[in-house]
Amino acid sequence: MYNTIKIIIATLLFGLMGLIIGCDKDESPTGTNATPDQTDGRITIVNDEDKLNDRVTIFSDTIQVKDSTLAKRTSPNAVKLVLEAEIAPPSINGQKLQATSVSLDGDFAYISYNIQGNTYAGAIDIVQVKGGKKATIRSQALFNDTKVSAVYYDKTTTNVYLAEANGNAALASPAVVEKVGTSGNKLSLSSTTKTVLSSYVTTSVLAKNNKVYATTGNTGGLYTLTKDSLKELSNYPISDARWVDVDANYIAVVQGGGKLSVFNATTGTFINTYNFTGTSIPESKSTVQIIGGKALIAAGDGGMVLMNLATGKVVGSIPRTIVTGLDPSVTVTNAAAASGEYVYLSNGEAGVYQAKSGQDLTSSTGDTNISLTIQGKLMFQSLQSVNHVAFDGETLVIASGLGGVKIVKVN
Repeated sequence: MYNTIKIIIATLLFGLMGLIIGCDKDESPTGTNATPDQTDGRITIVNDEDKLNDRVTIFSDTIQVKDSTLAKRTSPNAVKLVLEAEIAPPSINGQKLQATSVSLDGDFAYISYNIQGNTYAGAIDIVQVKGGKKATIRSQALFNDTKVSAVYYDKTTTNVYLAEANGNAALASPAVVEKVGTSGNKLSLSSTTKTVLSSYVTTSVLAKNNKVYATTGNTGGLYTLTKDSLKELSNYPISDARWVDVDANYIAVVQGGGKLSVFNATTGTFINTYNFTGTSIPESKSTVQIIGGKALIAAGDGGMVLMNLATGKVVGSIPRTIVTGLDPSVTVTNAAAASGEYVYLSNGEAGVYQAKSGQDLTSSTGDTNISLTIQGKLMFQSLQSVNHVAFDGETLVIASGLGGVKIVKVN
């Protein structure tokens, strides 16, 4: 009888523990979907990785680099390029978005999207590209009233900063910078903040030197904001400001009309505006990257330009790509990214090109000319018009508009 009672009690306790564990599991989900989805009616955050990664296709394909003449055999290549994954763009209300920009930080890529035409809608993805699987979308935010032109992640605050155009007619102007917080590589609505700037669109944003820098379009300029509340600290009027980059010494802003405005990074004071050939197509995208005291400029119809920031002298260049059968207006160099000796160029519908420098570009060389040679075009089976490239020496991420995103390992 005593043993029978013990068995009954043990059975009841076991059942009770099962109920407790079951309730705890429902109230505190674990695993890849532990952080719940969120929405405030305007922004919808999706953290369900099982759902998000339906957009990812994994590959292990070697990418050939075709000779720059596009008529010869494949060029011998000192680096091995492997396509690891493709990410299809998200959709909002049945409309497919286009990938607009990429920001690389450590093991993660931060990707922005918008929609063509007059519809204000956009998105951002956080994608793990290293340290685990070949590509895993960890989190996503969908915006039902906002185009996202560019994105930048700041590791010191764990915030994502967005360059936007907002369709809310109650705002003073559409150009907006917005901050969205993250926790554990998941987006969160707990600390969102936005600031309205002048002009129709914010064209670029980044957070460095304990500040946020942003550029806005043809009636805007260069803005400096606080990281926490996005309070405006200063603004400098610059016509057709397209992109900004900052290092310990310089702030560089590429403009339409073949201009680069340079500022002192410590004081924020204006230094000079230097001229180059290019960026003459109105309302086009052009990027600038500061590397080794030089500005690597995606000069649009002027190809790629390398400029000494101390003097404004052009020390290297690559002409725009002309492809038979394509209108030259769709083969402009709209973004360029470099690490070490290698440069990758996004040339719109002409695709992505690899170039090599005669020396490591992180080394400052003053006014000494630097040789830059196109090695060829990266041959993908399918590639839409390329809007942006990001390269950190190991990983190349390509934003190819309606074609989504391609992640390439560079060995």
